Amino acid sequence: MAEALLRAHLEDLEIPARVRSAGTMAWEAPATSDAVEVMRELGLDISRHQSTPLGVEIIEESDLILGMTRDHIGRVVSIVPAAADRAFLIGEFVRLAGELGPPEADEDFDSWFRRLAAARPHRRMLGRSRDEVADPLGEPIERYRSTAARLDAELREVARLLAT
Repeated sequence: MAEALLRAHLEDLEIPARVRSAGTMAWEAPATSDAVEVMRELGLDISRHQSTPLGVEIIEESDLILGMTRDHIGRVVSIVPAAADRAFLIGEFVRLAGELGPPEADEDFDSWFRRLAAARPHRRMLGRSRDEVADPLGEPIERYRSTAARLDAELREVARLLAT
């Protein structure tokens, strides 16, 4: 759901970007029927989505990594420790950018991401629990809807910030 939502928001702002999702579990599977239905309600088709396991190559090729839970971000950093300065919870990214502001006029994204990461409290798990978005897998469709609504709002803000 997050991949489709972020891609749509970036396209709406005419931001050329490659958006990929990867799962921290080892299996490959299609999107659940509830996820497909909820995204269809939002005008997005994820019926052909196939999960991809997270790996070194995906992490190293990514300029920005956004995860839903601290476990997701922790897994990214355990695989590629150098990715910590560009790996954020979605909510954490929005919160930190709200506190520090968008990139400066002459600041590239890598520098901005490092500045956001430096604002995290030291010696703590990356992100805060309030920044997490629980995976609705196995939950009723209403949980998928509430998760999609939160992701939609936060990823719209991520796209807006990347457009600055």
